[in-house]
Amino acid sequence: MNRSATPPLGNGRVLALALGGLLLVVAAWAGSFGGPFAFDDIAAVRENPTLRTWWKLGEVLAPPAGLSVSGRPVANASLALSYALSGEQTWGYHAVNLALHLATAGLLVGVLRRTLRRPGLRETFGAAADELALAVAGVWALHPLQTATVTYVMQRTEGLAGFFAVATLYGFLRGVAAERGGHGWLVVAILACAFGMGSKEVMVVVPVVVFLFDRMWIAGNFVAAWRARRFFYAGMGATWLVLAACLLAKGRDGSAGWDSGMSVTAYALTQGEAIWRYLGLAVWPAPLVFDYGTEISANYVAVAGIVALIGATAWALLRRLALGFFGFMFFAVLAPSSSFVPVATQTIAEHRMYLPLAVLVSAVVLSGYAWLGKKTLWLWIAVVLAGAAGTWMRNMDYRSERAIWADTVAKRPGNARGHFNLGVAMSAGGDEEGARAEYTETGATAGVGRVAFQRGQRAPGARAWRGGDGGVSRGGAAEARVWGGALQPRRGAEWSGSLCGSARGI
Repeated sequence: MNRSATPPLGNGRVLALALGGLLLVVAAWAGSFGGPFAFDDIAAVRENPTLRTWWKLGEVLAPPAGLSVSGRPVANASLALSYALSGEQTWGYHAVNLALHLATAGLLVGVLRRTLRRPGLRETFGAAADELALAVAGVWALHPLQTATVTYVMQRTEGLAGFFAVATLYGFLRGVAAERGGHGWLVVAILACAFGMGSKEVMVVVPVVVFLFDRMWIAGNFVAAWRARRFFYAGMGATWLVLAACLLAKGRDGSAGWDSGMSVTAYALTQGEAIWRYLGLAVWPAPLVFDYGTEISANYVAVAGIVALIGATAWALLRRLALGFFGFMFFAVLAPSSSFVPVATQTIAEHRMYLPLAVLVSAVVLSGYAWLGKKTLWLWIAVVLAGAAGTWMRNMDYRSERAIWADTVAKRPGNARGHFNLGVAMSAGGDEEGARAEYTETGATAGVGRVAFQRGQRAPGARAWRGGDGGVSRGGAAEARVWGGALQPRRGAEWSGSLCGSARGI
């Protein structure tokens, strides 16, 4: 029998479920296409000259330093595609983000239905492999937590990394299962991994994940996996050179890494709270927060709990339990941004759960089916419908810059960056008194100075802008871009942000 004989997705009921899920995803994000650029979007699109010459591939693949796409040439090329579609109109960027999300969901279905028909799994899951794959993909694709990646334009980087990670695993599965043409699929997997390395740094773990997947479900052990596919794994390892070249060409500009200015210990301790928050939001996606700011915490109980989960994962891996593989994938994909490598610009970020959420959903859906059988599939239909409604409502918060920042400060009132950006949005809309109140919340004087200048009070405005002592105020890079040209253009271009600054590098 042909080892690659995974039956097509041909059952009428299964096809109807797939089409229904597709329409639900489109409906849930239909209201987001008019959403504005926000936060990092502004610099990465409006201030990125390489997008305007999208036909010059050499320039597109070498984005300027200091942007969210610096050192991420594939991500920048995808933004150039959006620019070619719609210029600075946002619909083209949202459309590509949603298309990537749908494509990733489709690949996830392919990975799951093929995996669940592998020996050792098909006895339990094979009869319902298609339905289970659709249930996982549907819950994942319509989870409100995914708006942090799909609706926020500049998380194109996260969406691309997710797409290429799943594409790598899909190509690998097709390659090892095929009697003929398998080598071609393995080349596809290597290329997908290489493109992912050029999209975002979290792809660094994907070769290791594929190797462990091979050990768990294909070869049976690491030695056999290496002997059977040593050239494939050599190619996968070579993709790390792509990542290294990207980092050397345009690093993260001090926004991430051990030279970012943030204590490694403080950041690692904060990740205990962050990961528990992510787990909680996976179960109940509220409250969702656009920007958590740069605050740190030291919840030792939370950290101890995460350490215990990692220990349980290691134990399960040694016992060759499936939950150990799920646990490893979850922590491995989170590790580049949620461990001990500081991301100084944003210590907690919901978009980091984009791919780890698929691991959690898979573990829950498959465990439920193993224990309770097909009756659980009706439950997941209800969860998908609820997720679609929640996603649609969350997308309404992205309808304007003012709306998303107002929502942010309502949920995180101590977030100074959120108040500052809300002030900028209010000022842009003509609400100077409201803007002044938000600037005051930050303790910064730059925004107050801007309001004074706009009211014609130039001397008080200059004092407020300069902090009253001739020094540079805490206004930040984005405020400097807006106002620096009117005062001291050279210094305005040099100011770096602490309040309005970008979240690049995450």
